[in-house]
Amino acid sequence: MAPQNSGRIGDLQRQNPFALHEQLTNRLRTEVLASYQPGEQIPTEEEIRTRYSLSRITVRRAIQTLVDQGVLIRRQGKGTFLAQYLPRVIYEIDKFGPFTDAFLAAGENVAITVVDFGWKKEGIPDIFRGTADEVLCYSRLYETGGTHHALIQVTLPPRLGERVSRADTASMGVYELLRSKLRVEPFRADFEISSQLPNAALGGMLKISSTTPILVLERISYDQENDPIEQTIHYLIPTAYRIKTSAFKQKPKMLGSNHSD
Repeated sequence: MAPQNSGRIGDLQRQNPFALHEQLTNRLRTEVLASYQPGEQIPTEEEIRTRYSLSRITVRRAIQTLVDQGVLIRRQGKGTFLAQYLPRVIYEIDKFGPFTDAFLAAGENVAITVVDFGWKKEGIPDIFRGTADEVLCYSRLYETGGTHHALIQVTLPPRLGERVSRADTASMGVYELLRSKLRVEPFRADFEISSQLPNAALGGMLKISSTTPILVLERISYDQENDPIEQTIHYLIPTAYRIKTSAFKQKPKMLGSNHSD
């Protein structure tokens, strides 16, 4: 951002209903997103203060707002940088739809890469243990704007996995795969949400440190016969995702009714 009209406040207006630090926040957000690449250093507080002839407190407050919003990131002793872009996605887990539907709803582009595909005999999930000697496992890495923000690990039982190719997993989400190719309809699903620190392999995939907590969403889906048809573990960068679900109050039973649940 080249200095311009030092001694003026540019198009910032002291009589504006919005405070100067709010006006500066909006202006800086527009300028840094248009002029810098993720990871690049932006001008110092002193350079911004000189350009706009504002107090150090006003400039610092505007920059801190952008840091709090995830637009900028401060590095101790190095300066302030444009943060890596992260999508803002609401994942509605009560919908039996592809994970990619959440990106379509948010208007976000996503690139998907299959990073692992194969059969395994070790570490079979409890839900399949006792009924299968091996299971098909594959992983899909999700990336937006050069930032990795989700790793999805899917496990299928042999009766379904033997009909699935690596190309299938690259072109279809697991629910689309179940319905379109395997002709299996998910009937219900159980979810468990937790937080954990990544191991070295997961941290490497998501390009995060071992001290960065991630959101873990485990789902097990069943068919109408109550047989498990898939287990999916979503490893999600928390700042990119919000989990949403809906709850409904059950209608009370009518006295004398012969209907069963």
